[in-house]
Amino acid sequence: MAESRTEETITKSESVKADGQQTNGKVVEETKTVERKGPVKRILPFFFLAILVAAAIYGWHVIQYNKIHEDTDDAQIDADISPILPRVSGYVQAVYVNENDPVDSNTVLVTIDNRDLMMKVSSAEAALAATETGIRSAQASTTAASANIAAAEVNRNKTAQDLARARGVLAGGAMTKEQFDAIQASAQAAEDQLKSVQDQAAATETQIASAEAQVKAKQVDLDNAKLQLSYATIIAPVAGTVAKKNVELGEFVQAGQPLMAIAERDIWITANYKETQLDDIRPGQPVEFTVDAYPDAVFHGKVQSISPATGAKFSLLPPDNSSGNFVKVTQRVPVKILVDRGNYSKTPLRPGMSVDATISTGK
Repeated sequence: MAESRTEETITKSESVKADGQQTNGKVVEETKTVERKGPVKRILPFFFLAILVAAAIYGWHVIQYNKIHEDTDDAQIDADISPILPRVSGYVQAVYVNENDPVDSNTVLVTIDNRDLMMKVSSAEAALAATETGIRSAQASTTAASANIAAAEVNRNKTAQDLARARGVLAGGAMTKEQFDAIQASAQAAEDQLKSVQDQAAATETQIASAEAQVKAKQVDLDNAKLQLSYATIIAPVAGTVAKKNVELGEFVQAGQPLMAIAERDIWITANYKETQLDDIRPGQPVEFTVDAYPDAVFHGKVQSISPATGAKFSLLPPDNSSGNFVKVTQRVPVKILVDRGNYSKTPLRPGMSVDATISTGK
């Protein structure tokens, strides 16, 4: 460091002995260097004091901020991802989307060759028509049986009246026993005929019930055939973006084979907070978060819910602390954060992106 130096000349009068003799009145001049502090050295202590005060103020603000905020970098963007699976097997006839294409709900994605399915529909329609014809035949038989019952009832009533009159005539002696027996036999035959046509009518009603059951069964077969035919056209169940497309024109696909996935547009954040941070976190609290992909952008949201269990409890092999040696590890609990809707055209948020989330507890 630069130093200012001044020189002083001090004059001393003293007696000097030279060669054993004293010389009076000789003047001896000596030069003495004196160091003085410059302006930088004078302000340096004040500079360090200012830094110390600023650090103390900043530390106090950090402490106050941390009292009402909980943050974590163990967070990511999540969204529902719907797999697209065929429900029928067949050869792919057309593919209408490409990887990363945006699609709306009910957009046609893939069609499967449906000619064999159409033949099954036609066969089911023919079977249904045949059973419906059987119903009409049974209904006609029922109508005829009803007419026969009416005629038999008239005949039965007439013969019954003849029999009643014959009993009176027989009692008066104006009729022979043979004539009475013939009238009585006719009345009995009319009664038997009525019972027979009634049984036939009951049988035709049973046939109608059986035919109606067959019609219902054939209708179910037809509906199922039409349903299978509709599965040949694969549509988007939700709106979103096509991902992991794994199907090509002419490929034979099996029912249940993954063809692609659709990432839905509604997103949220899953922030895994330490269990020691949950004391003041509540649903509805405001959240600020940043995404690693856009470090200069600040997004907002709010706490929607807190998981009922730690993430470890939902793992494939949950820990069992009752076996072996126990080592206490701070667990993390997923917190679901809803993202405020906004225009993110310049900063699109995609599932899986890393997030730094800060919840304002406001306590």
